[in-house]
Amino acid sequence: MAFNFFTFGGSLFWEDVFFYQKWRIQRHCGTKRYRLLDSWDIRRASGSFEECQKAFIRYIESYEITKQKGNLVVLLHGYMDGKNIFKPLWRKLVLTNSTVAAINYPSLFRNSLASAYQLLFFLNHMEDITDVSFVTKGAGNLVLQQLFNLPPELQTFQSKMRIRNVVAINPVVSGSLLCDLLAKFRLSRLLCGPMIEDMTENNIKNIPDLPSQFNTLKIFSNSKTYMAILRLLKLIGFPLPALNYKKKNTVIVHGDTFKTLNNEKILNFTVKFINNGKI
Repeated sequence: MAFNFFTFGGSLFWEDVFFYQKWRIQRHCGTKRYRLLDSWDIRRASGSFEECQKAFIRYIESYEITKQKGNLVVLLHGYMDGKNIFKPLWRKLVLTNSTVAAINYPSLFRNSLASAYQLLFFLNHMEDITDVSFVTKGAGNLVLQQLFNLPPELQTFQSKMRIRNVVAINPVVSGSLLCDLLAKFRLSRLLCGPMIEDMTENNIKNIPDLPSQFNTLKIFSNSKTYMAILRLLKLIGFPLPALNYKKKNTVIVHGDTFKTLNNEKILNFTVKFINNGKI
């Protein structure tokens, strides 16, 4: 109970493995040690997962942590992102009385399959939730696809939680020449991390899509920043990536902001679909 230190929330090296009313238990991707963070990202305990759980139980009464219930919305960031990219969306979703968990996974140090096992552990240890929906950005959809490709007997959370709706914002639906190029060299693989190989043309094809029975919406939009990068690549003669998508359950939004998740149309489409299952 003496570990009251402010942290930056662990967006680079820490993976979220437990969540309850904004409190979270994180595991360091290198040392495998755990820590308990409160809703202000202050470290309240550290050690093993069980020790952090026991510490959280002690804090429930002293901090009057209320019971969470109902619908959970899990927000999965993309490659080289962190949970803070979802702040504009989080502010809108919490107004719907949902429990909203923007979770960190170390995308620079884990491939999508390893991160899927982290998400599996996270969901299997979720308490007092009856329904779960997902919002992914970029490569976060690969993590979700890998999750539901794991053996069904491992997905014990499905026996207590119903899968409702899924929104994939700019999902990785095809590989890119840049990822193919970077994956060929040991130095670039070391710098870019193992997930870069997941986004190559061959590996993308080998990752099964989400189950067809899921109610899924895909939103595609290019930010001003992304469009500037494309113009630069075109100027130097680099082959531009093609946008491949199916028209069914797909929305194309004109990019008028520098950050995709600052686009009000994208945020409103996402919140409406998560709540109602349609737009």
